[in-house]
Parts: sequence; structure tokens; C-alpha cells
Amino acid sequence: MKTSRNIKNKQTFRRYMQEKLALTVTVIMLALLALVGVLYFQIKNQGAEYNQIVLSHQDYESRTIPYKRGNIIDRNGTYLATSQKVYNLILDPRQILNTEDDYNYLEPTLDALSICFGYDKEALRELINRKSNSSYVVYEKKLSADVKDAFENYQSEKNDEYIKAPVEEGGRNRIVGVWFEDEYKRFYPYNELACNVIGFALRDNNASGGVEQYYNDDLTGVNGREFGYLNDEYNPERTVKQAVNGNTVQLTIDVNVQKIVERYLNEWQATVGSKVAACIVMDPRNGEILAMDTTTRFNLNDPYDLSMYYSPEAIAAMEASDDTNAKTEAWYAMWRNFCVNDTYEPGSPQKPFTVAGAMEEGTISGYESYVCGGKLNIGGWDIRCVARSGHGPLDVTQGLMKSCNVVMMNINAAQGAEKFLKYQKIFGFGEKTGIDLPGEADTSGLVYTAESMDSASLATNSFGQNYNCTMIQMASAFCSLINGGSYYQPHVMKQVLNEQGAVIRKNDARLVRETVSENTSAFIRNALYQTVSGVGGTAGAAQVPGYEIGGKTGTAQKQPRSAKNYLVSFIGFAPAFDPQVVCYVVVDTPNLPGEEQAHSTFASGIFAKIMTEALPYLNVFPAGQATLPVDDALAQQNEGIIVNETEPEVQVPETMEDGSPVPPPVSFDEEFIDSGQEDYNYPDAMPTGLGMEEPIEETQENADAESGAKEAVLQAE
Repeated sequence: MKTSRNIKNKQTFRRYMQEKLALTVTVIMLALLALVGVLYFQIKNQGAEYNQIVLSHQDYESRTIPYKRGNIIDRNGTYLATSQKVYNLILDPRQILNTEDDYNYLEPTLDALSICFGYDKEALRELINRKSNSSYVVYEKKLSADVKDAFENYQSEKNDEYIKAPVEEGGRNRIVGVWFEDEYKRFYPYNELACNVIGFALRDNNASGGVEQYYNDDLTGVNGREFGYLNDEYNPERTVKQAVNGNTVQLTIDVNVQKIVERYLNEWQATVGSKVAACIVMDPRNGEILAMDTTTRFNLNDPYDLSMYYSPEAIAAMEASDDTNAKTEAWYAMWRNFCVNDTYEPGSPQKPFTVAGAMEEGTISGYESYVCGGKLNIGGWDIRCVARSGHGPLDVTQGLMKSCNVVMMNINAAQGAEKFLKYQKIFGFGEKTGIDLPGEADTSGLVYTAESMDSASLATNSFGQNYNCTMIQMASAFCSLINGGSYYQPHVMKQVLNEQGAVIRKNDARLVRETVSENTSAFIRNALYQTVSGVGGTAGAAQVPGYEIGGKTGTAQKQPRSAKNYLVSFIGFAPAFDPQVVCYVVVDTPNLPGEEQAHSTFASGIFAKIMTEALPYLNVFPAGQATLPVDDALAQQNEGIIVNETEPEVQVPETMEDGSPVPPPVSFDEEFIDSGQEDYNYPDAMPTGLGMEEPIEETQENADAESGAKEAVLQAE
């Protein structure tokens, strides 16, 4: 009995334990399921926040991988602007201060930095202690590769010495916690060459002026990034997103033509000199700018250096002056591109446009005859010609050859303001050319309208006074005048290339409009050829041996008239009957007193020197001897001096309209510098209604010309 009772008790206990164990297992399983559910909820709904929390406890510091700004090259692939690799010196205070395993990093590293770079050890020590929790401190930027290599070699050699040395003699010393980060520095191989066209981008790739500013979006790349993150398995990793470098901008500029232009402008400035001289060389067949220069230049690698134009004392005075804008204004003046940013009264290069517009409208045929008596009274003004005594009888071609104001005034009087202004607009005066350079001057308020133009301004506009244009306007319009009538938009960018050298965008010739017929263009080409090469022409000084040259001189009286300052110019082309190159030279206010400035031979002489070298280089072949005889004596004469030489006798009326005798025909070098007792009587008033002695309110468009320069000034400050 006892045995059966014991067996029964054991069975009851076993069943109880099984039930209790089952309950325990069930509770544990439910708890595990609940935990899994909570974790799932956390991962699904708060995974990003959880990742950030984890990363914040990791020693990950992201860094920027800089892009390389795109190159600027000339039409032949010569580098005008590029970006050189430089290095930022990075300190890792956390590693330098690490004392694990009894190593000594701080003092050896401070010594190395002091020896190699000349840094102050105590200043370094204070910085490292203050930034002890950081692993990334930029201490100096844009070190050269030579400096970097010198430090790394010193570090390697010194650490080898420490490793070999006994502990008591510095065997635990090491130079650590110093490394170099890649960066790029903008570099301009030719310093000043084409500085007004190229512009600069030195500080943090911020561009100012020229191509650097205009094509900034093409030249700018995208920085890369190196950073830490958690992968799908929540393991910390690092990844690198590589930088995307900028594109290369290839220009229409030819470095060799640019050098020729700059050499002869420099030669001019070193002799007589002037306030400023400038030149544009263009291809009239497509609007490409081959060279563009002004004598106000600056070093692209140091664009804030004013020492070319100011003494150290003057610069110090600017910095100490209460006028905070003094230095800023000096920078603005130095950075301006006269060819695009500035306006002026062009003078006689206007005359071929006056003739062409009248021929297109049928006002003249080109074979009319006029008599120049030296002046015309128009609108109450005695407006004089080059020759005070008058040129005598002239046809239209001779009017251009001798640069006769009276012939032009008669033509404009015949066609009227409406037709003249129509062609002034067709040729692009009064509107921007759209050249791909920043800050093109707005001249819309510096030309007349039909409502504002009176008879006197119609007369003076016929020979380029009392309205303003820019050099690029005149050069572009002139190209259309002599190329058969096709107005191409001027441009300095030829194409954009990617990093692999593939063309991603081309800037093909853009025909804007037709200006004149081929017949009119041919008439102008012939007249301007005779102006250079014919007997009695005013531009003999512009001849280039072996080449047929056409062109027009210019001598404009500047505002205010009372100051007797002049702007002289020459715009010419070659070959005369198949134009392939146009060259426009402007000399603003030669360093001479009064009317001694007014010699267009200053500009035509520069033109001849430039074209003598540029034409063979550009594979423009000589045409041999000119077919018309050349008046050597006339070519050697100074502008504006009366020549005691008469042309062959012609039959002319015995008296003028006022009864005075017709003057005998004479030849002159250039326009209105025939000195006499009476001053030349040109109005001061401009299309704004104000004389230039009175302030003209600046338009927003003209203010935009300085926007890039202002950004650069902010960077400098």
C-alpha cells in the first residue's frame, strides 16, 4: 500500500511541474514577442533618429573634397587661366595629445611645425589644447607642393631617427597629427595679358569681371564629400562622393594677336602716351574677338595691387582716409574694360555709316558733288569742317577720303532725322551688342530720338559728335558695313569642353540682322581703301606694306568742349576687298596740350604696327603693290596741319551760295584741327539734354557694369 501511494504522489508532482514550466515558457515567449514588436516599431518609425544618435557617438567628421574650377584657354589651346593643386595644413589635436603607451607626440610635432613653417610654438600649443577634442583643424591654407613635400620628408626622416633611438634618448617621440588636404588655387600664367577679358576668381572661386564672371556657371564644379554613416546592418562606414570639376571655356582670343596688340599699345604709352588707349581685333566674317586690350591693366594673380598706378604713400593715404570708398573706387577704375564698359563720342568713324544709310534709303547714289566752304550755319551754330578755308568741290568718295564734315552735314540734311536714326538703330548704336562679357555700357540714353533731335544735332551726329557709343558697338557695326551687310553678335567664347575634352556647347556665329546691301558695302570698302591708299586720303599712316588696307580715321572733340581734349581713333580692315580682319584703335586724350592731341595718326600708326605683324600670323596673304599711287608726303604729315598742295584743277562754280568765291581744293590729314582764331563751335548738349559738364544720373543698367567689381571688393575686405 505504501508503495502505490508514493507512486501516485510522484505523478501528481510531475504534472504540477510540467504545468508550471509550460506557464513560464509561455510568459517568456510572450515577453520576447513584445520586445520584438517594440524593436520593430522603433526601427520602422524612428530609424533615422536612432541612426543619428549612434553616429553622434562615433568619431566621424565629414570633409569637403574641393572641385577643380574649369580652365580658360585661347583658340589654340593655350592656358589663360587654370587651377593648381595646393594644400591646406590640417592639425589633429586629439591625436597629438594622445599619451597612450607612453608615447610623446606634442613636443616633437610642435618642433617640426616651428622648424618647417616658422610657426610660433606657444600659439600652436594653445590652439591644440583648446581644440583637444577635435580631429580636424585647418591651420593654414593653400600651401605649395614644395612646402608640403619638405615637411613630409622632414617628418619621415625624424620619425625614423626616433624609432632607432633608445627610449631615454627620445625613442618614444613621434611627429603625428599633421596632414594635408587637397585644394585648388586659381593661377593666370600670363599675369596681365587679356586681364580685362579674362577677369579673376581667386577667393573661394568667387568670380569678378570678364569671362570668369560671365561663364561662371560653366567654370564652376560641384564639391565632393567624404562622410560617415551606418549601413543596412547598422555598421559604421565611410563613403566618398567625388567632386565634379568645372568645364573648360575656350575663347576666340588668340594669345599671339593679343600680345602684338599689347606690345604696341605699351609702346605708345611709353612715348607720347594718353589717358587710356585700347584696341579690338575682330573677324568680320563671324563676330569673333581675336584680341581686346586696354592700357589700364592689372595683375590677374594679384588684382588688388594698386602699385602700378599709385605710390605707396598714395595707397597708404587711401587706407587712412575717412573716405572708405577711395580704395574701392581705385579698384573699380583699374578693373574697367574700356572696350565694353565706357562710352565716348566716336568722331569720323561715323561718316561711312552716314553715307551707307543715305545710299540704302536712296537719298544719294554715291556720285553726288558738294562744295565745302569750311563751315555751315545750322540751327544757329557755325559748325566747321576740318579745313577752315574749306575743301572745295568734293564727291561722296572724296568726302570720306578727306573726312569732310560739310559733305556729311549736307547728306544728313537731305535724308532727315528719321532716316538717319533708322540706320543708327539698324547698325546697333543705342543698344547693347550682347557681347558675352559683363557690364556692357547702356547707351540707350546717349543717342537721339526723332523727338529730341534738332537740326544742329542732326548735323553733328553725321560726323560722330554729340552722341555716344562703345568700342564694341563701333567695331561690330563696322564689321557689318564692310562684310556685305551681315551684323554678327560679337563674342569671346568659342566653345565649352567637359573634363574629357569633348565639346558640350559651341558658340557659332550668330547673325543678328542685315544692315546694308552688298552694293553699298562694296562702295564703302572702295572709298575706305582710297582713304588709306589714294591720293589725298587722310589715312596714309595706316598703310601696311604689301597689303590692301581700308579704313577711317577719327578725331573727336571731347566734352566739355572748353577743355579742348580729344579722342583720336582709326578703324581699318584687310584685305580691303575681302575683309578678314578688322582692327579698331582708340587713343583717349593724348598727353599733349589742347589741339596738339588731335592727330589721328597717333591711332593709325598703332594700327599699322599691329596689322603688320598680325596679318601674316593670321595667314592673311599680301596682295602685292596697291593699284593706286600713294602720296608719301601726305602719309608723313601730322594730323590736322594744312598742306600747301592742291589737287588737279577742276571746273567749279565761281561763287558759293552766299556770293563768296569757291575755295580752292586742298588736302588735310584729318578732321577739325585746322588751327585758327575761332574755336570749333560744336554744341555741348547731349541727347539727355545736359552738357557733359553737368551730372548725368546713372542708370541701373550702367550700374550693373560694376556689380562684379563690387563683389570682388567685398571679398578683399
